[in-house]
Amino acid sequence: MGKWLEVRQRAHAAVDEGVTPALALRVVQGGEVRLSLDLGRTHPGGAGTLCDAETRFDLASLTKPLTTWTWLLRSVQSGALALDTPIGHAVEVQDPELSACPLHRLLSHTTGLPAHRAYFTGLLPHTRQTGNYPETKRLVRSMIGRTPLEATPGVAEVYSDLGFLLLEHVVERFEGPLEAAWRGLPFHEKHRLHFRPLLGPVREPSSVDLSEPPIAATERCALRGGLVCGQVHDENAWTLGGVAGHAGLFGRADDVAAFGVSLVEALQSRPNDLGLETPLLTEALSRRWMHPRGSRVLGWDTPAFVGSSAGRRFGPRSFGHLGFTGTSIWIDPDAEVVIVLLTNRVCPSRADTRIRALRPALHDAAWAALHD
Repeated sequence: MGKWLEVRQRAHAAVDEGVTPALALRVVQGGEVRLSLDLGRTHPGGAGTLCDAETRFDLASLTKPLTTWTWLLRSVQSGALALDTPIGHAVEVQDPELSACPLHRLLSHTTGLPAHRAYFTGLLPHTRQTGNYPETKRLVRSMIGRTPLEATPGVAEVYSDLGFLLLEHVVERFEGPLEAAWRGLPFHEKHRLHFRPLLGPVREPSSVDLSEPPIAATERCALRGGLVCGQVHDENAWTLGGVAGHAGLFGRADDVAAFGVSLVEALQSRPNDLGLETPLLTEALSRRWMHPRGSRVLGWDTPAFVGSSAGRRFGPRSFGHLGFTGTSIWIDPDAEVVIVLLTNRVCPSRADTRIRALRPALHDAAWAALHD
């Protein structure tokens, strides 16, 4: 119990010191929840409601592996697509090198596309007025299709939101819109990971609807007129209507942990809620996809040798992902350990980066407790 006490103390200190207003931590081993913590309040300064097991967090870039990656692998499994399908066979892109680039480079962030473009700065005024999100998405996709590559495909690993927006477009051509496809997955029937699509003109943040489950607020944003709560934090995803291939998913810690457990079960050839087959998952997570100077397999990151957010204890086949709002999941399939940390560390400002030290410290303390 002493080692679990250290984990609890670190988590409580993070909330008390304002690293994040709310924190949810799940440590799972062999499918059994070994530690479940829900701390703090949903809003800064002690405001909002108490964080509990029902609190939803903006998962930010966990959207990439939890939805878009899963969606693509199911398309590969069905035969609709292949990992080596050229991007240009599915959607129109201007650069001939990008057109010939296989889909797996979108997943490993090695296409040469830039990391980010602030599409919302030009498109938001019109979208705010009209609420025509499909038109905005068409415009963004057209702009991505005309974006010059910053490097030859395969030369460098550059973590890219543009790549997953393009991947969403590719898979949608075969499977239909992302949100509808996600709702149709077997996993969604049991768990409550969900998008929060905007309807009508873009609106400013409003008071929390007390009839809804609690949602952790994110940033106090002048552009959006107040503290953002219940709307996606990412500005591009917000301008696209709250549903995008790179961001937009909300969920509880238990449901993110359940996703990780399902992946472990699938990798161990056991029945799982994701409906993904072991050989395909094993292939997607193989280190052979990693760039020589990178750390990413298909759709996921792996622990860096030095300074990893995973800490020092995750094994050689481990994988994970971070979200900008302060979320993360790390999975060790051999030890069958899943650790999920959900926070709203961008609340009230993204300038606070103390989460970078908190993550590995909590992970290492949790591993020590598991082996106490």
